[in-house]
Amino acid sequence: MLALGLGGRVMFVDEVTGEVRWAVEAHIGENSQPKVAMSKDGRLCASVGRFDEHWTLWEAANGEVHRVGDSHDGTGACICGVPKVGSRLLWEPLEGCPVVAHSGRGIWAVAFSPSGLSLATGGGDGAVILWNVQTGKAARRMMEEDPEGVSALAFSADGSCLSSGTVEGIIFVWDTTTGAMLLRMHEDNPGEVKSLQFSPTDNNQLASAAEGEVALWDVVQRAMVRTSEERGRLAVFSPDGRTLATVNGQGARDVHLVDAETGAVRVRVVGHQQVVFCVAFSVDGSKLA
Repeated sequence: MLALGLGGRVMFVDEVTGEVRWAVEAHIGENSQPKVAMSKDGRLCASVGRFDEHWTLWEAANGEVHRVGDSHDGTGACICGVPKVGSRLLWEPLEGCPVVAHSGRGIWAVAFSPSGLSLATGGGDGAVILWNVQTGKAARRMMEEDPEGVSALAFSADGSCLSSGTVEGIIFVWDTTTGAMLLRMHEDNPGEVKSLQFSPTDNNQLASAAEGEVALWDVVQRAMVRTSEERGRLAVFSPDGRTLATVNGQGARDVHLVDAETGAVRVRVVGHQQVVFCVAFSVDGSKLA
């Protein structure tokens, strides 16, 4: 199954038949640019909208709401919620959440932890929030002194670290247990970070794509290892960590499979008539969508 965000809708598509299993109007406006993330067990799908102030967890099997969380009350005070009976997006608040959450400007990025127990959201206010999936409550808030909008998020394979990228091309690595900032790295050619992903087999290897530049970082050495031979807007590791899928070409319509170790392009896939906004490997790495 594939989870997609298109316009204001969230859809689940059968990867074999191409049939849309379910689709819901989940976020405000056709230009809400919804971001989606799947839990590792494939049971839940999280979605956020660029103009919304809530995140939603969907049951992947049927498109029913599992939980809805509102990120703020307009002043930064946190309101965590659960869906009202019989409603998809109306929610009732939960009391006793001490964490100050997003303070406005929408939620721009979302990611599940490998365990599926935590959800990370990144806001236009520059804050990164960790949420408890089981309770719906905010657990931790991470933010730099001079915040910028968060455009991408990624957990390390063991869940100990969370990376966030900003609209100004800055990449952070956070300790998910303490909330401490571990690293602050900057692209050579600053621009909005479009995607981030840790290698599934190496917690120290991080791939980023920002305004056309795909880079590989060594987290321990705090340094960029290299940039790709050709410019791209997305970078996604295969499950074995040996290949990077990137979106390249004029109009960002081509997909390249790149050797993660050498940076050499192995395969060029062409044929899209419009911009490619996302790519994903199957669990066994044999297919690419």
